Amino acid sequence: MDKLNYKLIESEKELAEAFKVRKEVFVEEQGISEDIELDNNDSEAMHIVVKDGKRVIGTARVLFPSLGVAKIERMAILKHFRGKGIGSRIISFLLAELRNRQTRKVVLHAQYSSVAFYKSHGFAESSIPFNEVDIRHLKMEREL
Repeated sequence: MDKLNYKLIESEKELAEAFKVRKEVFVEEQGISEDIELDNNDSEAMHIVVKDGKRVIGTARVLFPSLGVAKIERMAILKHFRGKGIGSRIISFLLAELRNRQTRKVVLHAQYSSVAFYKSHGFAESSIPFNEVDIRHLKMEREL
């Protein structure tokens, strides 16, 4: 594994590669409809990728639903690369980027299986469990 590069998306090619990662993780692994996974919010979102050399192995997007608030969505890492700290570095990268943009609060909808991961990064539960695309989730948030 080459040195990993965490960066904001700079080209349509990188965005297409991010979509491939999301399709593999969410559509193929989790059975979420591709129509739901790829939506109109992608054109408005800030996207990041994690690259292993030239190949994209992870991604996330961020929406800005209101002034000073960011919502992390669609964080995905290819199966072979999970458990290596990449998700933690994605969160660190995003939080630093959002601080630079004067964001005061970050929210997300965590799949229930990932709640402990987000808690370890300072996120707190802010809802009761709910189903989103037939997967149990919790709304979580943290101040910056």
